[in-house]
Amino acid sequence: MKIHSMQKVIDFTRAYGQWVLIFFHTIGLFLLGSDWRDDLVFLTPYNLLLLLGIFLLASDRPSRGGLYMLPIVLGFVIEVIGTNTGWPFGAYTYGTALGPRLLQTPLMIGVLWWVLIRAWYDLSGRWTQNSWLRSLITGSAMVSMDLLIEPVAIELGFWAWEGTRVPLSNYIAWFVLATIFARLTAKGDTRNPMSPWVIAVLGVFFAVLCGIYA
Repeated sequence: MKIHSMQKVIDFTRAYGQWVLIFFHTIGLFLLGSDWRDDLVFLTPYNLLLLLGIFLLASDRPSRGGLYMLPIVLGFVIEVIGTNTGWPFGAYTYGTALGPRLLQTPLMIGVLWWVLIRAWYDLSGRWTQNSWLRSLITGSAMVSMDLLIEPVAIELGFWAWEGTRVPLSNYIAWFVLATIFARLTAKGDTRNPMSPWVIAVLGVFFAVLCGIYA
């Protein structure tokens, strides 16, 4: 009975997960694009958990589950190093908007690394099967996403840079690390019908907020 119920949840997620993402991110645009954003930004970690749940449920079963999930750990560890040393991204500190922190680093930040790497690496397989080329595409795409994320994250207090501008080292590090992480976990890749939707929804979400905050 439990297996049958779980399969129904998985089937529902694969069929309608994109509409759930669109619905909640549309609400998020209205809330975070308004004067209420400072009072409602605390909901961000719950949105990341929703994103994690939908992406996991919709995914095909990976042949190597450990490698599939490894970007969460890699992303969190490198953020711990970055937060506490200033290397390799530059000097920055996290606020409280992303939820509970360990070693001055939000636990949910690994989820963002994982979702973006898994989604972009999955999408890259539609253009090439070369693992290094797919990893380079993933790294380049991650930098493009970060260009949209940075202004929004700073405005909402997700994190703050020591200087007045985001350092170039941040974008270089994102490209290099995302490429390496994607390549290291390439054998954990699996197909996921939510991949294009996650990228499209997050891209539009951050692009619209960038326009509102500009």
